[in-house]
Amino acid sequence: MFRCALFTCGIMFFFLPTSLCAQQADGEWEEVLQGIVEAVGEDAESQMWEAQMEMFNELHENPIDLNRATRDQLLQLPFLSEGTVDDILTYRTFHEAFYTLGELLLIPSLSADARRWLRFFLTIDPASLPSHDQRRETSWWGRGSHDILTRTDIPLYQREGWPWRRGIAERLRYTWKQGRHIDAGLRLEKDAGEALFTRDNPFWDSYGGHIMIKDIGVLRQLFVGDFKAGFGEGLVLNNGLLFDKTMTALWRTQGGIRPHRSTDEVDFLRGIAATADFGKHWSVTALYSYRRLDATVAKDNTVSTISTSGLHRTAGELARKGTLGSHTTAVHAGWRQQRWHAGATALYQYYDHQFRRGTSAYQQIRPEGYQFGAVSLDYGYRSPRLFVGGETARSFDLHGGGWATLNKIAWNIGPTTSLTAIQRFYSYRYFAPHASAFGENSEVQNESGLALLFDADRLGPFALRAFFDFFYSPWPRYSMTRASTGWEGLLQTKWQPRQGRSLLLRYRVKSKESSDRRHYSHQLRTTYVHGFTDHWSVQASVSLHHYHEPSTPDAATASSTGIAFVPRVDYTSTDARLRVSLATAFFRTTDFNSRLYLYEPSLLNSFGFQQLYGRGQRLAATLRLRTSNGRWTFQTKLGITHYSDRSAISSGALQIDSPWKPDLQFLVKLTIK
Repeated sequence: MFRCALFTCGIMFFFLPTSLCAQQADGEWEEVLQGIVEAVGEDAESQMWEAQMEMFNELHENPIDLNRATRDQLLQLPFLSEGTVDDILTYRTFHEAFYTLGELLLIPSLSADARRWLRFFLTIDPASLPSHDQRRETSWWGRGSHDILTRTDIPLYQREGWPWRRGIAERLRYTWKQGRHIDAGLRLEKDAGEALFTRDNPFWDSYGGHIMIKDIGVLRQLFVGDFKAGFGEGLVLNNGLLFDKTMTALWRTQGGIRPHRSTDEVDFLRGIAATADFGKHWSVTALYSYRRLDATVAKDNTVSTISTSGLHRTAGELARKGTLGSHTTAVHAGWRQQRWHAGATALYQYYDHQFRRGTSAYQQIRPEGYQFGAVSLDYGYRSPRLFVGGETARSFDLHGGGWATLNKIAWNIGPTTSLTAIQRFYSYRYFAPHASAFGENSEVQNESGLALLFDADRLGPFALRAFFDFFYSPWPRYSMTRASTGWEGLLQTKWQPRQGRSLLLRYRVKSKESSDRRHYSHQLRTTYVHGFTDHWSVQASVSLHHYHEPSTPDAATASSTGIAFVPRVDYTSTDARLRVSLATAFFRTTDFNSRLYLYEPSLLNSFGFQQLYGRGQRLAATLRLRTSNGRWTFQTKLGITHYSDRSAISSGALQIDSPWKPDLQFLVKLTIK
């Protein structure tokens, strides 16, 4: 079956009519997404990739007019630093306007990657140029647009835990935008294995929406419905985007409030929020959220942990659905001048069930009680060469709470070369339920560390990045009986002698403790991309992962190794209406410890990583077709994984009684303007 599918896709590529060929000179949107993925890294375990891709696609489909863009609008793009945004606005003020996007070449602080990516997020409206007739339309209502997107994932196999039909995943999203002031959306979603239109799930398993009104007088934004929020460095509140440690050190964590559009069922708020600007320097945001969360309620009516899977397939998962009520209230006040900024955040959290601690050592720092609170101050100073800033927070709970602080200093050695240091201290007594910040662990608690990042974007045809982080947990973490330490290092270089050709080399090493034993993880990846013509491009990646546990008096040496080879071919037509991608992967790992995460082409707004371990092959073929007027978009993807070292995949309710795992996905999008 695998050979047959591979042969069929090969024939399809061979006979594509050459009259359809030619790739856009500045690259395709899919290449931009892949470039962002490569920059961020491939730590798929801790990142919410679908939400990130959703945000980038949203900004791409609604580009910002560069001549009308505000500072906050440009700061929506996480790869733009505050200094770079100020440089763009200063250039616009001095020259009155940007007449072409090519003028971004004159902004020295823009890296080559950022400049290339910006072409897909910015536009220049002729009506915004000084020479344009100012008697243009000024209607408050403006023009409207409607987007309807539906996606269906069909498994071509049977799992043990549910009938085949229930294995189909479905999602539907509708977005309405009216002029510059109204943005509304609705989303419905059902995961694979979840029932649809039954007694347990009389409606879609997950649904939500929002209405946003913006830019009316002092009111910058007013939200009703589902939204995300983040302030400062995220020590009190941040359920926006957070990349892996390397890129979080280099890029900003997006702040403020914004719509929640993705299918993420956990990390968002539901209620009302508003941001108002007072003069040029002051802004205030206030929000209230009430949600039903998934948790296991004990016989004594207490809760120990919140379930974050968002899945409701089995009887146990359905029993946890919506059992915990969560009330969240927060206020943020910010002040900003040209070089200085400061802000204060206060959050109050109330649950309608009491949290209790377990008996294990690592559970002794878990939250306890009904009510939790936190306050913080964030601050910063920026000059052309130096940035100093951070956030310091204090939490309050039944046992008194604790402190947390994160501080960073960045020195711009040159226009595209920087050195950054980040210090963090998160007390094991600190707890903020909606915090998410730079760190090794997923929680802002029980961690101290120091990180250094050197980034040079232009060293001739080379770009260089070096990163090192040391972290320490004074209280025992899960599986540990004592304090633990660890460190992580990364060295990456990218050679790009010309547009369309590049070679990426990345080496990452991590030392960490678990089960009172230290282990080392070495990961090496190289990717070569070659654009033969404007029509075709190919790339090949090789990934290596070596896991090693040195011997101890109680245990022998343990090690495992994983390797994968991933060739890929991409084709795009002249008018970008047709795009086809074919990727294959040949992988072999000793066990789960040496597992590999491989990026592959996927559908719009979709998670693009596969976690693979064992021995086998994978094929991923995607096709995208758009109509000439851009109203309809059709996409499909076929993914086939075959394991040669097992006769069944997974276990329990997820078990597939076959070494084959084929999936078929369809996406249809309609845009009406």
